[in-house]
Amino acid sequence: MGQNHADTVQRYYELVDAADYDAIFRMFCDDVVYERGGTETIVGLDGLIRFYLTDRRIAAGRHSVESILADDDWVAARGVLDGRLKSGELVTVRWADFHRFRNDKIWRRYTYFADQPV
Repeated sequence: MGQNHADTVQRYYELVDAADYDAIFRMFCDDVVYERGGTETIVGLDGLIRFYLTDRRIAAGRHSVESILADDDWVAARGVLDGRLKSGELVTVRWADFHRFRNDKIWRRYTYFADQPV
């Protein structure tokens, strides 16, 4: 189970970089809860959709995943984002994410930033 979830998380970052939001939203449970540094807790799929389509400060970027660790229904990932904010500012940000799965979809997500919240 853990390896399949790790593959899902790796694919998630690829989809974010490609801005394939429909595919991203299918990866999450309807009652997802996403705690993310620098933002209010995002609750529910509608909240997640609003975050990605409206509230997210990142206009474009590339995630370099340095490591992924999977254990049962948890996957931890760590890496670097090189991107451009909607303000035009270029950023390089180190991050760590924790994804908890339920029924093969991401149910809980936690993001921590080492440099600055984006």
